[in-house]
Amino acid sequence: MTTTAPPPEAPVDDIPGVTRRHRPSDLYHERTNFQFIKHSKRWLILSTTLIVLSLVLVGVRGLNFSIDFEGGTSWQVQMQGGRTAHIGDVRNVLSAEGLGDASVGILTPGTGAPSVRVQAKVLNDPINTVESQLATYAHIDDAQVIFSPVGQGGTITFTTGRGVTPKQADIERIVSSNGFQNPKVTINGSDVSISVSQLPTSQTQKVAAALAKYAGATVNDVTINTVGPTWGHEVTKKAVEALIAFFLLLAVYLTFRFEWKMSVCAIVAVIHDIIFTLGVYALFRFSVTPATVTAFLTILGFSLYDTVVVFDKIIEYQKTLTATGRSTYGEMVNRSLNAVLMRSLSTSLVALLPVVSLLVVGSGVFGATALEDFALALLAGLFIGSYSSIFVAAPLLAWWKEKEPQYRALADRRRRTTLAAASASTGVPVVRPDDAVDTGGPTNLGVPGPPAVPRTTIQARARQQRRKKRR
Repeated sequence: MTTTAPPPEAPVDDIPGVTRRHRPSDLYHERTNFQFIKHSKRWLILSTTLIVLSLVLVGVRGLNFSIDFEGGTSWQVQMQGGRTAHIGDVRNVLSAEGLGDASVGILTPGTGAPSVRVQAKVLNDPINTVESQLATYAHIDDAQVIFSPVGQGGTITFTTGRGVTPKQADIERIVSSNGFQNPKVTINGSDVSISVSQLPTSQTQKVAAALAKYAGATVNDVTINTVGPTWGHEVTKKAVEALIAFFLLLAVYLTFRFEWKMSVCAIVAVIHDIIFTLGVYALFRFSVTPATVTAFLTILGFSLYDTVVVFDKIIEYQKTLTATGRSTYGEMVNRSLNAVLMRSLSTSLVALLPVVSLLVVGSGVFGATALEDFALALLAGLFIGSYSSIFVAAPLLAWWKEKEPQYRALADRRRRTTLAAASASTGVPVVRPDDAVDTGGPTNLGVPGPPAVPRTTIQARARQQRRKKRR
């Protein structure tokens, strides 16, 4: 049977962070002795502050959801004739059409002319309105009503739901009330087809015409994409389902791989990462797109990996903890964190390099804004994921495990050993806080006992004696 040996102890006169300051070589050779667990209250205050600020930002400023989540319309047109595009000029064009709050982006590829991309929330478009009203009439979803453009007009087709008998008069009334002139309705059982020769003027077409004029192009050169509210709701629903599935799989894996307390600590750290990243998006008003959701799942996977590495080292050292009794559970967790610190920093640095490349090269040079949305989420998430595995998950686990009887007894035994050693080195008896001794009062023999010496005084005297020996 193989046993895991504890990490080698540093020489008494060469302990980083105790007898001397840390050197870069300590980090490289994994000889660091940073007191992560000792100062866990500081990390608790810092993490709590970050979470509260993030929640306040999300509640006050809200998240800037793209049209993929809320529904809306996007226009994109390439500049013609060597023209250049400026966001301020595009906003002036849009303000004249009633879209002053639209999202504007300039796509600048490495070669070729720049393009203008505009996104706006759901517009009062006659086509979208008539599709929604026909869907309500037929007791079906909006996505089941299909519009196909034909020349200056178009065709609307749908199939009514069960128990609904379509009537020509009702359908003509719905279509005509939205500005469609002389609609021709054809009914074949539950299948309905509506054809119109001329579409009513919509705000979508007005914006397309204005952008085409600004770019020196034609209306046909403007690419128009419309996302309905129903589709946006489905995207949001799928994103939430993906996160819930992730948490369930995470809980099951960590429970079987380690233990349920570690599973809870890891989930708390992941939730911490999500809330912080949402706060960053709310602060800087970054657009939340489907690429952001993909980046979120990537962030959670990276954060989980870092936490698993720490927990795996803790399990490795835990096997010899109760046998040796030389340290408490918190001290063992602190050694585990120092043992994997260089690995965590190296992994984070290597992961951040391609993310920075995506932002600088992909977005800045080639104008790939989709990469920008993805990289921004990764940049915030990778940073906070590395932080939470060291300063959230591990301290929380140490605090929780030290509440268990076996580790509480281990901490008491270590405390008694430390006080006894201090008493032997100073020659002054040490009275622990839980001992029932009257300070300076009479003993059971009627003889005044020695005064109790606080532990802090003993430690100060021990430090003085060590300094004398070094001299």
